[in-house]
Amino acid sequence: MSATASGTMRMFPPDVTDDERVAAAVLVGLPSMTPARLRALFAAWPDARDALAAIRAHDPEVLTVLRAHVRTTSHTDYVALVRRWTSSGSWDATARILAARGTRVHLAGDDDFPIEEVVPKRPEVLLIEGEGCDALRGPRVAIVGTRAATPHGLRDARELGRFLAQAGCAVVSGMAIGIDGAAHIGALDVEGRAVGVVATGLDVVYPRRHHVLFERVRRHGCLVSESGFGTKPDASRFPVRNRIIAGLADVVVVVEATIKGGARITAERALEYDRPVLAMPGSRRNAAAAGCNALLADGAHPLLDPSDVLVALGMTPGSRRSWEPRAQVSGDARRCLDACGGEPATVDQLASRTGLPLEDIARCVAECERTGLLERSRGLLWPR
Repeated sequence: MSATASGTMRMFPPDVTDDERVAAAVLVGLPSMTPARLRALFAAWPDARDALAAIRAHDPEVLTVLRAHVRTTSHTDYVALVRRWTSSGSWDATARILAARGTRVHLAGDDDFPIEEVVPKRPEVLLIEGEGCDALRGPRVAIVGTRAATPHGLRDARELGRFLAQAGCAVVSGMAIGIDGAAHIGALDVEGRAVGVVATGLDVVYPRRHHVLFERVRRHGCLVSESGFGTKPDASRFPVRNRIIAGLADVVVVVEATIKGGARITAERALEYDRPVLAMPGSRRNAAAAGCNALLADGAHPLLDPSDVLVALGMTPGSRRSWEPRAQVSGDARRCLDACGGEPATVDQLASRTGLPLEDIARCVAECERTGLLERSRGLLWPR
């Protein structure tokens, strides 16, 4: 046991790293906490425990730091805000929530923090949940676009998500309806990795219609947020959230985007962070493609084939990160896929190359077809 700033005793492992991460989670969850305010606090007190202790102790330096480093409203507003902070945020409650949900608290100083230091105004703290957090250790491609997507745009996003997941990339997006959701569904359809970046607390599903998608992403990937638990959707948080999508991605792909939509903001941040940006060209009659066409006019790379993304990925540090995708088929089925060598083959060729009986080949082919890894066409089996 150890003592909190208020003098009460708490039950929590005395590990220094755990203490610092709980303190960081408490700070993130304080009322009206913003990335800029958190950044100012960490600039003055690099250890979250020290920042939290200063707030709890009514240290006047907290006001000084906020006024000096954060552009905001009036002096009175900050006095009231810090007063609220002083009486908000329970260490014990936060520690219990983190443990119960299995939430990981990542600090910007961590060696494995998923956004590199050179990215301007990167988050100080990220909260991450999911069974597939290893997705953050491999190559990551963001697929973004408008909520008001066309049927063609939705299909393109889903097919691209599927293709990239099969190529070993994690698909990063914002969990919104439209292009974001379609891209994640495509990746999850082949049991690939998805990284969902949300503008709410990790315990808040938004949009509500994506409740099932949130759970699928948790099982096969992870959800990422810089907001405290219970944070509701607010229009001001989504553009700020988009910088995390751009920061996590090695390559950003815009499938359909309006001129002033969030996808354009993500693409602009990506260019600022020196990420390759690809955009799908669209008809001038399609308002949902106007943003993509504008990006192309501004110098983005045209996406004419899904493989263009892999070419772009080869230009980034992400291409040097590798991870072994979760097994999607049985060992024999994988042997059949490997025997194709990336080219179409006949059943007899697979039997000859693998040494498996024809009945086993038929079973493996059926398994690969069910998971979308093989397709029959013109009498041949085509790997996808």
